Amino acid sequence: MSGPRQETRAFLEVEYPGAKPWYIDEVKEFVYVSDMMAIGDTCSFTIVADSKGETLRKLPLGALVRLKLMHPKVNGGRWTLKHLGRIVLRDASLNAGTIQVVSADLGWHLTACCGPLYKRFRGLKLGDIVRPGAGFIDPTFGFQGVRVGDANLLNRRIKQGRAFVQVEQQRVLDVLNVVQCEPGETFYDVLTRYAVRENLLLSVTADGFIQLWNPDYERAPVYSFEASDVRSNITDARRHDEAASRYSEVTVVGEALALGVQMNDPNDPNATKRRGHYRAPLGSNGLPSTLPFVHRLTAGDSEMLDSAMAKAAAEWRWKRGLFDSHYVEIDVADHYQLAGDGGRWLESDELADLKIPGLSLEGRYYVQSVACSSTVKDGDTAKIVLRWPHLLSAAYGVWGTRPMLSDPADTLALLPGVGEGQ
Repeated sequence: MSGPRQETRAFLEVEYPGAKPWYIDEVKEFVYVSDMMAIGDTCSFTIVADSKGETLRKLPLGALVRLKLMHPKVNGGRWTLKHLGRIVLRDASLNAGTIQVVSADLGWHLTACCGPLYKRFRGLKLGDIVRPGAGFIDPTFGFQGVRVGDANLLNRRIKQGRAFVQVEQQRVLDVLNVVQCEPGETFYDVLTRYAVRENLLLSVTADGFIQLWNPDYERAPVYSFEASDVRSNITDARRHDEAASRYSEVTVVGEALALGVQMNDPNDPNATKRRGHYRAPLGSNGLPSTLPFVHRLTAGDSEMLDSAMAKAAAEWRWKRGLFDSHYVEIDVADHYQLAGDGGRWLESDELADLKIPGLSLEGRYYVQSVACSSTVKDGDTAKIVLRWPHLLSAAYGVWGTRPMLSDPADTLALLPGVGEGQ
């Protein structure tokens, strides 16, 4: 009797300065993770070690790794680039005769390394600061450049093995006042602090570019997942709902001195405060529509220069809270799903139609993360995390427009199950 199907093959390219590239096409087991809300996505793999330690020496910490996957029903059976990263962990077992290696994408450098202390930039745009060679991102990290404004389209196509598209390179956005790296801050801490203010997410592409982007919620879904009496392509599913981050009202307070003002008014300490509010609409019962009680968040941000910026910041926090408050995790038995144009890899930053009556779920969801695993015991399996769409954006004034607050009622109307006692 044959065991579980292991149809996906993994191919590794390992590079280290001063050594010849090493190619590994016999990977015993692997786990590949793609998460659009994480920086430093990992892949782990197990290979057979030789008795003389030669295999171990060819897998040193810090080595550059490219992971390519192949399945006969996806991308015409051709190899697809999924991951470019560094070896950050390895475990070798003498008795088992195996080596387990973890590689993290180049975003690992941004989270694991503190930035240069008190490094200051003035009069530059965020895209200029992120760009390798600008004096902030260290060249030893190996980034190829920066991509902005492509809504992750090129990266999605690379990971799907689709034809590449030409992407217009844009500088982002307005000139920032002063950017400075404080003690203990990582590169990621500094960059995301300003990326959020420009309504942008920060990630790293499969081919080694830093990326500033927004999700595209208007495209058609490419996956369909269902667990019902009619059809089922899900082996298990779990639903998570949490009240802690589901706010009825968010207020962001900043401080800005008017021209010529040297200090706060001693008679009114709030004179220079800039406030922005974002409130959930009321339901038919007269209570907030997100929860049946007031749940307020107040946050401070010293660099809110005017009320419009503070309002946009409040909108972002309100939406991000909803995003964090609900997710669905499903298990499936393959690394791909058949579509009209052939098999398509299961990947993050895609849209999916979801129907699970037993968990009161039906509607369109955003694929936050996918973890594809292939083991001798379980074969090819995948864990997928889905979130509500339309929430990873706020009216910050993307691509140079002025902030315009969206209607929270319109946002809630787009989310399956919100405001229905679910």
